[in-house]
Amino acid sequence: MSVIMGPKKKSSVWQFFNKIDDKKTKCKLCQKEIKSAGNTTNLIGHIRNVHKAAYLEIQPKQTTFNAVTTTDEISNPLDLDTKVTPYNKMDDGVLQFQPVPSCSGSQRSGAPLPKTVNETIDSDLDENVTPLKRQRTIQAAFKDISSYSESGAKTRKLNNCLLFMICKDHQPFSIVENEGFKTLMKTVAPQYKLPSRTTLRRWLDDKYEVISETIKKMLSSIEDITLTTDIWSDTLNMKSFLGITAHFGIDIELYSVTLGVYELDERHTSDYLSEILLKVCQDWKIDQENVTAVVTDNAANIVKAIELAFGRRKHIPCFAHTLNLVAEGTMICIEWRNIVSKVKSIVTWFKQSCIASDELRKATAAATESSAGAAEVKLIQSVDTRWNSTYYMLQRFLELRSVINDILFRHPRAPAMLSASEISTVSSVIMVLRPLEAATKEISGDKYCTSSKIIPLVRCMLSKITSAVIEDPVAKEVQKLAINEINKRMGSIEHVNALAIASILDPRFKRMHFNDPIACSNAVTKIKDLMKKNLHSNEEPESDSDKSDKNEEAFSLWTDHHKLVHRNWKINKSEDVLSDELSVYLRTPVGRLKENPLEIW
Repeated sequence: MSVIMGPKKKSSVWQFFNKIDDKKTKCKLCQKEIKSAGNTTNLIGHIRNVHKAAYLEIQPKQTTFNAVTTTDEISNPLDLDTKVTPYNKMDDGVLQFQPVPSCSGSQRSGAPLPKTVNETIDSDLDENVTPLKRQRTIQAAFKDISSYSESGAKTRKLNNCLLFMICKDHQPFSIVENEGFKTLMKTVAPQYKLPSRTTLRRWLDDKYEVISETIKKMLSSIEDITLTTDIWSDTLNMKSFLGITAHFGIDIELYSVTLGVYELDERHTSDYLSEILLKVCQDWKIDQENVTAVVTDNAANIVKAIELAFGRRKHIPCFAHTLNLVAEGTMICIEWRNIVSKVKSIVTWFKQSCIASDELRKATAAATESSAGAAEVKLIQSVDTRWNSTYYMLQRFLELRSVINDILFRHPRAPAMLSASEISTVSSVIMVLRPLEAATKEISGDKYCTSSKIIPLVRCMLSKITSAVIEDPVAKEVQKLAINEINKRMGSIEHVNALAIASILDPRFKRMHFNDPIACSNAVTKIKDLMKKNLHSNEEPESDSDKSDKNEEAFSLWTDHHKLVHRNWKINKSEDVLSDELSVYLRTPVGRLKENPLEIW
């Protein structure tokens, strides 16, 4: 069915519809056809009765946006017809419409298909199913058939679930042309007609248009937003892209929204990158003043771009990237670099030799079969830009060293195996680098607070590396280099206001991990200033006593007394009370590490 352009759309309700002909339109949210005889009465009625959140959106004067969402209320982001919630709780879980976050790893990853979709499909498929003991009525049979028409209820549900699957599982539109998928759908829903890949693309564009507008409205109301951005290259097509993700909190929940991945078609100068960042903020209705921090790597061009766009104080170097630089700094040790190169050459030989790979697979198959559910054990190749890949490569090499040694011995042209002393060095260095790997995992998440953990992680990481008892001379040198790199790159991290304040205000840490008393004192002073500023901004113009005075007779002998009392009350509240409140907080016991600091607050 072709979609034609309608006349000039004056009503805001048209943003949710595509005009099919003079008498019919199709809803972008649920693909249902609605009759429209030259007016929008039926359209508004459909939005009001079926998509209540969208209906409130087209009435901004009567609605105050307040995006408060709980996990149980978040539904399929593409199925805006499965569950209607009040507008102040967002529309069907739009907040879950998140591509992969900028940081790998999360404490709550791999979420299953939202139960709202499953419940809706199950209820839809079962709503007309009568018990086997009773014969179906003719009306029920006809109703079941009509529900699979082009705009029928079941067809719309399946269309939305199909779109959700494509987005969630990163499937191509051409999946609807695969014979296996066609067979599956014929078995599951014989009366369902699969849409074409072109139709799916058009529907997804419509969904994106509606959802992106909702997210823009939400972002415009968020007062504190953190951006993360990074440049990555497509080596196959020789193109570069800038990825930008927005992070924010609503009540005690944290959310991430990938704003886009933008192709860079000019030199990566700081001016060019800053222009893109500002344009993205403008396109997504993000106020520059509401951007509290921007996290990037330590490249000079992107650091300068953040300074130009948002100011120097808002830039925070990526902690994981800094850890990567620390690990790279240990490679200055020539002996250690040579050992890593030998291990890498052995792993490369196994990857390039089918015979050696088969022998390794057979040798490890017995151990794999004996462990129920154990995955196949393979050698891991390192990646130059990810230091922890080198750590995992060395770790796996140590696990399989006996098998590797036997295989290398049987192949005269194979690279030389590491000596016993070199294997001992690898084992000792892994002990040194283990805190770096653990810190990288800990900081790589987007569903829990990370900025408040940085100062404690640096302190604990440095303590672990320093206290490690190392006898191997090469490993000792690596240990020394790691400590020097941490002190050089993170020695003044306590003086970064944003991180210091975050750590003190985290009930799990407070002031425990500060080594510099001056940095800690400065952070506490800054917190007091922020509290005073927040108090003054929320201060009522008149106290209750002032209002009661106005109700008294015009002349009062105690007018000056009331003014002095009010002035004294304000001074005490802004200084003594706030100071006492912060002092009480700092003196209370810290929370457990696994507790959510937002829930504690």
